[in-house]
Amino acid sequence: MAVVAESLREPARLPPDERKSWGRYLRVLDIAVLLASLVIFLVFLALLIRFVFPEGQRLGDLASGSGATTIETDEVGLVDISGGSISRFGKFIAQLGDVRRDVRIRSADSIAWSNASAGITVRNRDAVQTFSHSRARVDFTTDNELRIGQNSLVVFRSGTADPFLQRRDPAIVVMNGELSGTVNADYGALGVQFPAGLVELAATGPTKEAVDFRVGVNPDGSSTVAVYSGQADVNIAGNHYRVGANQGLTILENGRTSGTRTLPTVPVNLRPNNNTVAKFLAAPPRVDFVWNKVSNAQTYRLEIAGDAGFEEILVDEYLSDPSFTHANLSAGTYFWRISARDGWVLGPTSSARRLRVVADSMPPPLDVRPIQPSAGGQYSLRGKTTPGARVFVQGQPVPPTAGGEFEFLFSPEPGAQTIVVESVDEVGNVAYSSQVLHVPGTSGRSE
Repeated sequence: MAVVAESLREPARLPPDERKSWGRYLRVLDIAVLLASLVIFLVFLALLIRFVFPEGQRLGDLASGSGATTIETDEVGLVDISGGSISRFGKFIAQLGDVRRDVRIRSADSIAWSNASAGITVRNRDAVQTFSHSRARVDFTTDNELRIGQNSLVVFRSGTADPFLQRRDPAIVVMNGELSGTVNADYGALGVQFPAGLVELAATGPTKEAVDFRVGVNPDGSSTVAVYSGQADVNIAGNHYRVGANQGLTILENGRTSGTRTLPTVPVNLRPNNNTVAKFLAAPPRVDFVWNKVSNAQTYRLEIAGDAGFEEILVDEYLSDPSFTHANLSAGTYFWRISARDGWVLGPTSSARRLRVVADSMPPPLDVRPIQPSAGGQYSLRGKTTPGARVFVQGQPVPPTAGGEFEFLFSPEPGAQTIVVESVDEVGNVAYSSQVLHVPGTSGRSE
């Protein structure tokens, strides 16, 4: 553009009045070129941000949307519980201990979200976001952790640390979504701020029992606190609530609450039993998960994972009935557990049960003894196969014992004939055995 402008400089031979007009024209042209360059640069920058940087949910959207958490810039660590003043929560520093599926992180000095991975240090004002069927674990110390559920956003905030204690002191967590974790006496107190108020989780009291908790912001904008062991102090618009072990509290978007209530009891897993082996031949087996009803529960949460720690979650469903059928589990080892929910308050989970799904294309073992003459002119065929298999002799069903043993009494026709035995296991694999029997004498009939 500068070359073009230079080539349009006014000719020296023009009269003075025309040279002045030409000069004004060139100055206007220079300004137009500058503005056009600026517009092009801004469009390029917008495209760069839109398509190059990965995009998570924006913090501004959460601050203005329904059930959002307003992220304050100052004094977020100063709170008032039970009429007293809690000292500022300490400097936050932790590490992503585990990341599953689609998890993003945004550092305090960055404008873009990036893919999170285990081992990343999480510092003050960093944000972590999980998406559907994704989760992350944040480790404070060896025994203190924060588990971030799916579709959650957590912003880590802090004040100052005490350098003389030489330990990782408490932190403030501003969150949207679902969090759970454990805090023991060695850590101190963990502050969790959500739209309706603030929760202080600390191992207090004579026993210094560790706090096992779950907090969450629900789809209707309400917030929930559930404590499974230890206790939590909740401050809502100046009102103080103490939530003890096996208690829950739901706070509506307007700050109202009906007070603490007892958590739903733990459902009893009925089937499949622990260490059940589900076999299949071609298509994955149909597995029915069944548990007992809980009197004060409206829904149940079923979790099926590929690991005993429930980090690799495959199914995470809320169900109104105490049963669920899965017909697409591939070969592998799975773990499942169930919990009951009263309103938005989720009770403790049941003990995990182990399930193995095995692709089985091997015929069942089938041991058939030689046919022997029996009383009354009959013949006896005895054998053994795998327990649970179905047995057929000459097409007729023969019920085996619980151990897989069977006997078939029959009166064959005279002459040579082939006796065929079949064993069919639970997935449809078939084993065959046959014998040639020579029968002298008169004809008979099968029984």
